[in-house]
Amino acid sequence: MRTTHLAVLLPLALFAAACASTQGESYFSKSYDIARVQHIAIVDGNNPTFKPETRQILLDSVQFEFFKRGWSVIERANIQKAVDELKFQNADLTSPDNRRKLGSVLNVEALAVINIGTQDDLIVVSAKMLDVESGELIWMGTGQGELNRGMSTVAGSVAGAVAGAVIGNQIGGHGSGGAVIGGVLGGASGNLMTPSQLENAREVVTAVCESIPQR
Repeated sequence: MRTTHLAVLLPLALFAAACASTQGESYFSKSYDIARVQHIAIVDGNNPTFKPETRQILLDSVQFEFFKRGWSVIERANIQKAVDELKFQNADLTSPDNRRKLGSVLNVEALAVINIGTQDDLIVVSAKMLDVESGELIWMGTGQGELNRGMSTVAGSVAGAVAGAVIGNQIGGHGSGGAVIGGVLGGASGNLMTPSQLENAREVVTAVCESIPQR
């Protein structure tokens, strides 16, 4: 039933996104019992487009969105320590083995993997939260906005999310993590954002996180 629920939801979301113009898109699986999740870890998908310091600012913005809704979020210093100890720097954190190892070390029930990159002149943010034991997809979202012209054209985009979920067999399944949501492309490695670009990116993060439920 979970597969049917989300498989139907996402195509409908794609249609809604085509009609929308000012917000990112994200969806929480209503079939998942969030009471099973007591603690979560928000981890960097390690897309190299921006410097780690820039990515961390945006990861902190995601953490804030979860935190203000009552979620218990592991401190990022502890996450980085665990990633370093487990030598996950270039590994797929969503693979079954790595996902369970990291979840066990951090004592969390779910991982939220955040990817930040560019596509042409857009900042693109994509995210997915997985149950560390089963690999079940709990929440997914993606959004985009112009880097240099403010947020008037911020738009949700779930096409990549749909493809990543279907190809990766993530919907209600036990896959290895599949494709990262939203196909983040382009950009020179190690870029820094200007203050205005960073503010735009934060607004994209806020839009992407809109559907996170209250605890």
